[in-house]
Amino acid sequence: MKMNKGVLIWSLISMAIAAPLLAAGYIQHQRENFSCEIHTAIVYDNSVLDMILDFSLDNGNGNYEAVGEYKEDGAQPQSVSNKVTFKYWHEDGEVIMVSDETNPLPKKNELFRTFIPDFFQQRNRGIRFQIIPVNATSYIFTYGGAPVFYCSQS
Repeated sequence: MKMNKGVLIWSLISMAIAAPLLAAGYIQHQRENFSCEIHTAIVYDNSVLDMILDFSLDNGNGNYEAVGEYKEDGAQPQSVSNKVTFKYWHEDGEVIMVSDETNPLPKKNELFRTFIPDFFQQRNRGIRFQIIPVNATSYIFTYGGAPVFYCSQS
């Protein structure tokens, strides 16, 4: 069966127009909806806070979960965890997150808490990150122009 030359040409033109629009939509969707995992350690004097952090962003609603250990020289390691739900939006190339609910455990005021921003400890507190895609499966979170997390998709 012969195909009409005009139909073929218009089909190719339509696909050439639609392909970049679909790719742009997909990139925007990936920017707005992703989950990634971070392994981080905060070292201070004779103590270490070793954590696995999970960030999930989904159309303006986010979730953060962390589990790990706090270790001080001469003391038993202490389990630490935290859950934060938050709202987020994009502004001036950055992602602004405002916490809805937080649940840091243990509830004691440990030394390491002084290094953790309020967003992760109290509700209705905000933080501003620039989230820069590194490749198809990872991101760099920067805070105040300095890289703070390397986050790979989970």
